[in-house]
Amino acid sequence: MGRDAQKVRELLSAHDPAVGVSRVERELEGLLREQAARSPVTAMTGAVRRRRTPLLWAGTALAAGAVATAVVVLADGEGGGTGDGSEVTVGSEADDALPSVTSTDWVTHADQVAVVRPTGEKEIPASAEEKEAGEGYIGRSATLSLERVLWSRAGAPAAPESVTLDVAGWTFKGEERHKFALRDAPRIEIGHTYIVALAREDDGSWSTLGSSGMLPYDGGTIGTGESEGTIHSAPSGDHVEGSVEEQMTGKTERELTELLRKARPAPAATTG
Repeated sequence: MGRDAQKVRELLSAHDPAVGVSRVERELEGLLREQAARSPVTAMTGAVRRRRTPLLWAGTALAAGAVATAVVVLADGEGGGTGDGSEVTVGSEADDALPSVTSTDWVTHADQVAVVRPTGEKEIPASAEEKEAGEGYIGRSATLSLERVLWSRAGAPAAPESVTLDVAGWTFKGEERHKFALRDAPRIEIGHTYIVALAREDDGSWSTLGSSGMLPYDGGTIGTGESEGTIHSAPSGDHVEGSVEEQMTGKTERELTELLRKARPAPAATTG
């Protein structure tokens, strides 16, 4: 991701204000296609399962979303809010390398599904060019402790005790900073609980299955908690039709486990 992240930062740089958004979007789309083509593949018995470069969705999609973002002011006490009265910049939906929406997606591509709690986070500094320009993106990594495993793929590698992932960070301009979030996905913040679908990469590291493979889970209710940097005191009903989130919102981990137990992997996929 190093070379790609640098290329994305260059495309989003403020050094040349004459660069149009449409050109940046075209070049970013090309970059995403190049990355997908370079993703390693594992072939078994004639079928192929693509293994992503670690955190492809969280790296390129965060930056790509920054091209056309909207700042949403979230006030406390209106059925939601950030919890601190701050603003959140919400980017476009992630362009995941692997599908993560349906229960079939989860049992096809995930290795473990677990209840997790963030226990630490660390800023990833903006580039020197962004600092010089006075605007850009500050990354963030979060350490998630696995509290319990809800589902495991047959033959999957054992679940780790914790994973450290690149997650949504902040956009900044001058001294002003805003939380960044992908549309319809949690930022992953300390003080909240989540259910995540995890996949182990070819290099032994772990990543989330995709942007739809993370669900808020405060108070033992799926859909309650943090999403898009907003605190939802009750589950929202605005979800993709047929998605795990739509089917499980307002329900418990036991019901999710039952859904995954009954789901069947896609016929063309293999484990890897």
